[in-house]
Amino acid sequence: MSNDGDSAIIEAAYADKVKEAFKLFADNLAMGENERSSRERFMRSVEQARKARDIALAAVAGTLAPGETEAAGAPAALGGDGLSDEERALIEQALAGTTGQRAAMPLPGAAARSPFLRR
Repeated sequence: MSNDGDSAIIEAAYADKVKEAFKLFADNLAMGENERSSRERFMRSVEQARKARDIALAAVAGTLAPGETEAAGAPAALGGDGLSDEERALIEQALAGTTGQRAAMPLPGAAARSPFLRR
């Protein structure tokens, strides 16, 4: 497999990790978790995924020596928020399918009337 094929696989895996991180972030907000801590966890997840992607791409390209870390990889062009244009596009794409509305609260006692519970 060529480096282009490997790079495409790495980029696809990175996009999947960003989507997973966003889904977890959205679920946390829907469950009423603190927005600030949820956002910090989301950003850490995206940053770690980006770091892994950059290291893997550098290794595939042959620019990263064994045992070397992020310094040798070609860093993405970063904006003021620490995200590259590509990462912002991925996040915007993930956000495009959301309404921004909080999930509806269950009715009081709804869990007690579950059809799966025998009485």
